[in-house]
Amino acid sequence: MAAVVVTYNRKRLLGVCLESLLRQTFPLDAIYIVDNCSTDGTYESLLAADRITAVATSENAAVESARTVPLPTHAPRHVHIRYVRLPENTGGAGGFHEGLKRATDARFDWLWLMDDDLAPTPGALATLVAKKEGLAAASDQPFLLNSLVLSQDHRDDDTLAFPLQELSPKGHPKLGVYHWHVSDIQSRAREGLYRWACPFNGTFISSSAVAQIGLPNKDFYIWGDEKDFLWRAARVLDIYTVLDSKVYHPRPPRPAFDWKQYYNIRNMLIVNRHFNLTWLRNLKLTVLSLALGLRHGPRGLALVGRALADGLRGRLGRRDDLRL
Repeated sequence: MAAVVVTYNRKRLLGVCLESLLRQTFPLDAIYIVDNCSTDGTYESLLAADRITAVATSENAAVESARTVPLPTHAPRHVHIRYVRLPENTGGAGGFHEGLKRATDARFDWLWLMDDDLAPTPGALATLVAKKEGLAAASDQPFLLNSLVLSQDHRDDDTLAFPLQELSPKGHPKLGVYHWHVSDIQSRAREGLYRWACPFNGTFISSSAVAQIGLPNKDFYIWGDEKDFLWRAARVLDIYTVLDSKVYHPRPPRPAFDWKQYYNIRNMLIVNRHFNLTWLRNLKLTVLSLALGLRHGPRGLALVGRALADGLRGRLGRRDDLRL
């Protein structure tokens, strides 16, 4: 069983995440740290903490090191930390693509996926494993599990970092339904499971399921890749949040209107293809995006227009010429 952690220029948060993984009551066999070519001293910090071994740099290919580290709560058991440094920033999409590819190629049976700013509680993985074993014993239906992503800023064990939505009877997200508190959804949960997931924030999935649905699409670059992966999975898997598997995440700030909005708008137009009422979802997104662009003048409108055009045409990939 392996964890896959994608990081970029957040060495302090990565350190907290890594220590949380090392102290899980259910021990991991391996931890993959996929570094998107950080420039803030992430590599040096991990090296100084004796968590990784030295790696050579490369401008053309990813480099990997492996180090065996003792587990503080399971001595003398060890975990293999595999540090993968990419030659350039490929965004979260590229990072998870690379991490899942390496972990599945190494034949780890179950994978726990997260960004570097996630802080799992000590029993988070053990709870997922217990629920996984119970579901597998009760049915042959494949599934994906997710930890409950609580707001690190509130610490009331009720406020969520990301909203939980609701599925329609046909398995599509209900329009305009967002729950920001655990208390809002507890009555809808069954046996500690709620039919939704917050992908790449404590997502627990089997390698056989990844082989069936495919790797994350690295051409999303940032934003939307996790939703695309989730809804590809939802075609063949049941998706659940395990309410007793608790992880903490900073409440995301309101996004600034900058070049990243291009990816947000473009990618969501493509993600909406997974759902019913695609035209209505895209119409709503188009109207809101144009209104947002208008508030930021001609350049803002041009950025939004380009995102809409590329999204409706299905043009993915990283863009290095975005300006605002």
